[in-house]
Amino acid sequence: MRLAVSCAFVLLAACGARRPLVEDLSSHQDLSLFKLQGIEGKRDGDRLAARVLISDSSSMLTLDLHFAIGSPTVLQSGTWLWTRTGQLLRGGVAARSVIFLGGQDGPPSIGGSFDLMDAGATAQYRVTIPTTELKR
Repeated sequence: MRLAVSCAFVLLAACGARRPLVEDLSSHQDLSLFKLQGIEGKRDGDRLAARVLISDSSSMLTLDLHFAIGSPTVLQSGTWLWTRTGQLLRGGVAARSVIFLGGQDGPPSIGGSFDLMDAGATAQYRVTIPTTELKR
């Protein structure tokens, strides 16, 4: 009985583990101070444009994402811009997963996991956005 309870506890604890908002895939820097500042966007029929703002108080990461709404909703295109310690980094965005909640009776919500690509199309960072209602 103790073994079953212990296994259940470990399983539940593992399910509750959250991914950091921003992960460095190349040099494995600790980016745990980054927080989601907001997501704004607008749905226009079967299209959705969203801007995601992420900051650690000393730098700003902006993602501009354009989705085609359907079954499933897919990222059509995306770019990122990171103003960081006197540097300006930029590149394209690739979706690993997309979560879209329709917004038929209110504002839509978006979330998912996105890779930030460098000029050579190599994933440098991963951003995991919790499902969040879009602000206009």
